Amino acid sequence: MKVMVASVVYLEALDFFDEFINSLKSQDSQCFEILLINDNINQCFLKKKLKDYDAQFLRRVSIVDKSGELLEPYELRIQIFKEALARNIDLLILLDCDDLAKDNRVSCIIGQYNEEYAFFYNDILSFDGKEIMPGIPEITDRIDGILECNYLGLSNCAINMRQITAEFIKSLYEARTLVFDWYLFSRILLDKRKGKKINGTCTYYRIHEKNIAGMLSSEKSRLEKERRIKIIHYQLLKKYDRRFLELLHKYENMDIDFKQTDMRNILPFWWNMLTN
Repeated sequence: MKVMVASVVYLEALDFFDEFINSLKSQDSQCFEILLINDNINQCFLKKKLKDYDAQFLRRVSIVDKSGELLEPYELRIQIFKEALARNIDLLILLDCDDLAKDNRVSCIIGQYNEEYAFFYNDILSFDGKEIMPGIPEITDRIDGILECNYLGLSNCAINMRQITAEFIKSLYEARTLVFDWYLFSRILLDKRKGKKINGTCTYYRIHEKNIAGMLSSEKSRLEKERRIKIIHYQLLKKYDRRFLELLHKYENMDIDFKQTDMRNILPFWWNMLTN
């Protein structure tokens, strides 16, 4: 089985790049290739950042330079899938370059891989060890679980590329949204495919000002951001299921009452604050 770990690397997360690479180098299984899609880092500088790693490790690293193309975040992530398909990868493990993988993440995913499933996902922890999304189900086989919130991200998931076609990848270009992962897994589930939880490992998720989740200064800004993102998401998916049209109308017409909103989220993320 050909396994690849892939990520988009970008200038705004460069402070975390060495930790990210060391996270891959520290995996207890090294039976995988590494793909880096370069968004906006000078290519010579990026190669210089990697030069101190041993040659055996670097032979497994491929850099696809998109730094001069000014691609949108969703386009850069689609490029990962295009590259994986072109390289005949069987299992594509995803990790954001500002996050870290527990040292057994690759081996756990490989060990619990089942060709019946289109994707796999693991727990997400903050860097101080708090569980960010408790109660993630063992199996995800219906869209209902991620209609209004999402636990399937590009840092805690892996894709069975044997179930991904070139036609499906091409269709993803309609996903003009910052939250590409939510759109991607919604589409996979709408295609009647399913996912499985990988136990015994985790991804350490870093929240900072420059990532998409964002570290927002007030409850009001968090709620407003969530509503904007959800309106875009439901607009994109309304043609696939009537429930998305209903949710689109719900959030377009929602009068947010900040006093009555359930502030369950103790961590400063934008998602899952407006759900029923």
